[in-house]
Amino acid sequence: MYKPAPPRPKKTNIVRSRNGCKGCRERRTKCDEKTPVCGTCARLGKPCEKIKPELKFHVVTGPTRATTAPSARVQTSKGQVSIAAPDSRRDLPTPNGSLIRSLQHTERDVFYSTYWEDRCLPALPPMFHAISGLLDFAPLKGAVLALSACNISRIQAERKSSANMTSSSVYQPSLQHQTRSQLYYSSAIKNFTALTSQDYQHNLRLVLAILVTFGYIESSMGNFDGFYCHVQGLSGFLVELRQYTEDPIIRDLLAAWFQSQFLVWWARTYFSSLAVQRQLPSIHLPAVLCQSPGSLHERRAVVLGILCESHLVNTKETLGHWDQSELWSVTLPESSHEETNPLWAAQLEDASRRLDTWVQNLPPSELPIKTETSSASHVLFKSHDAALNFAYYATSRIMQCVSFLYSLQTNDTQGILNGCFETEGWISLLLDIARGVDLHASITMNTYTIGFSSLLLAASLRCQDLSLGMKIEQWLQNLESIQPTEEGAFPVYQTLAVVKAINRQRMLGRDIFGVSQPVDDGGGTPKFHGYNSQMIRSLLMHGRCRSSGEFFTEDMELDI
Repeated sequence: MYKPAPPRPKKTNIVRSRNGCKGCRERRTKCDEKTPVCGTCARLGKPCEKIKPELKFHVVTGPTRATTAPSARVQTSKGQVSIAAPDSRRDLPTPNGSLIRSLQHTERDVFYSTYWEDRCLPALPPMFHAISGLLDFAPLKGAVLALSACNISRIQAERKSSANMTSSSVYQPSLQHQTRSQLYYSSAIKNFTALTSQDYQHNLRLVLAILVTFGYIESSMGNFDGFYCHVQGLSGFLVELRQYTEDPIIRDLLAAWFQSQFLVWWARTYFSSLAVQRQLPSIHLPAVLCQSPGSLHERRAVVLGILCESHLVNTKETLGHWDQSELWSVTLPESSHEETNPLWAAQLEDASRRLDTWVQNLPPSELPIKTETSSASHVLFKSHDAALNFAYYATSRIMQCVSFLYSLQTNDTQGILNGCFETEGWISLLLDIARGVDLHASITMNTYTIGFSSLLLAASLRCQDLSLGMKIEQWLQNLESIQPTEEGAFPVYQTLAVVKAINRQRMLGRDIFGVSQPVDDGGGTPKFHGYNSQMIRSLLMHGRCRSSGEFFTEDMELDI
């Protein structure tokens, strides 16, 4: 703690400006004290309530200079704080490097906390608004500033100095902001591990909020190992929260936490090996969230759970035709769907029923807007979040179309065509929803959830209509033109390259139903210096020739 300046006997009543507004104090930002509304509150559109703290300074001097140095007591609302004063015989202190660095650090905190409010909060679940007023808790403050710095580092793309190509892969996140994010993160981890069991008991909400924020940081960086460490830590902590699950803040935190888990799960299923895609474990939502989701983000957690489960069942059954670890040479019976009734069909039927319940309980504000002026190729919603939730709904329906899976089992060309025709109605709806959303909103608002680009990639693998596939490619091309080219955990240029490869094969009369890596890399390395965690130049394409009905797997280069 820096010592105050020596006392001035002749000027004991120094007037300092300690006015400001309540909002800036809660946000821990510097108030410009403009009246009637300060600049920060005017910019954020929030009420500006002026406050005037009463601080009383009492200087207590000793009997002589030779005795112990005097101390200053500051009277605040929380009591008295004693601060050691310097010996008055010393010269006035001069600015030093530590003080300058301290001031700069404070300014950085203000910068990232302001960015947090302006740019991060709109893309985060509402409960993050509540925790923004609790940044006096050091571990939470460090986590919030780390996530804010991480966000701005990925938004502000920089061209690599050694790059001489025009591909989007030559861009990297801002290293300056990324470095600061890691410093904040390290500080938050250090402060968090210093908490005692009593701290945990008295700050359950804060502890859960910190762990959720840690998970968002790791998912943003594509750090699967780091994220799973927090999953293990939270799994044990959630046991202690069972009796508090009716608490609305705890429910919101749980919904936010599972949203990040679904994002990491989805990112892991692309682009991994066949074995990983077919063996990923399911993520089960707590019953308290499934029974009666009361908010848009709780409903998002539910539909994301249905989407990932449907995707897992569909992918496991589809890619089994190319998985060399299983024997698919056995001729399957040419019986009807009702007679065979395989397990995967029952699983998808159950997911479909739950999805019916989900969409039936949507409030009118989250349903598509029917207006006469809307373009036939656009589906509009009252909010971006409502549009994204309905996109998850449409993608879930794509994955629940069983006719395609039955026909693939019997290698029935006409049946596969009919099955894909069934899915293409939902694919068209998904594309129309994406077209109705602002492209910049897709980049900034989908940072912490599954975005449209990866949904359209999944749809492209279940589509045989070349014209529809080209429309998907064009939408991704438009999104790719915006820098930085990352939506959710996916680099858009990488997704676009895969869709282009699928469309090229479709032009040759070959349909691609899956992509994978020959050898799984565990998801790659954290994205500290790039937008992709995996150095992918080629992928195994698993498809079927329309004319001969032959299944094939080929290693194909990507145009990245």
